[in-house]
Amino acid sequence: MEIIVQGKGTDFFTPDQVIFNMNFFIKEQTYEGTLQNGVRSVQQFVDEILLKNNFKKEDMTTRSFVIREETKYNEVTRTYDFDGYSFSQMASLKFDYDKDLMATMMVEITKLENPPMLQIKFGLKEEEKSRKQVLVKAYQDAEEKAKAIAEASQKVLKICQKVDFKTIEPEYVSNTLMGSDIMYAEKVYDGATQTIVNTFTPEDIELSEILYCVWIAE
Repeated sequence: MEIIVQGKGTDFFTPDQVIFNMNFFIKEQTYEGTLQNGVRSVQQFVDEILLKNNFKKEDMTTRSFVIREETKYNEVTRTYDFDGYSFSQMASLKFDYDKDLMATMMVEITKLENPPMLQIKFGLKEEEKSRKQVLVKAYQDAEEKAKAIAEASQKVLKICQKVDFKTIEPEYVSNTLMGSDIMYAEKVYDGATQTIVNTFTPEDIELSEILYCVWIAE
């Protein structure tokens, strides 16, 4: 007798990694000026934030880099006119969860001449280990369901003959996000670092997996 069941596993994990996603953005009227000032913004972040907080340059990875011509719509001529050039470099920095370090860096970024747009996420360092833990729960759930069906049919569950996965792209980050509004405040108030430390706790990360199992019962 074949028994086909679906097993679902869900677990919650406390984030142990901070992820800074940054966009260094500059807009100028000349290509040369755009490139020069864009590169200077990135270099200032490296010198004033990255290296001074004991990171290496290689710890920050670039996800995209583009300089493009910008246009704006002219209501009179109904055409798009030249509106300078923009520099955009998307970069990512990951480090072990440390609320004090995170808060310190957030405040230090506000002091930069041209702070990057910043989004902070919270993730897991050992993603595959976490996923395997959830898969074990999904398999156990499928086995319990198969046993119940076998017993109801007065059969004995023997072996799992086949396992199929439902394709799921797991999201290894907390739903908690921190935006960059603080970066553009007129003035960062005294004690901002400690306020962030005292009031912010990231949400646990929820992971789920689904298995389809074929069991044999006799």
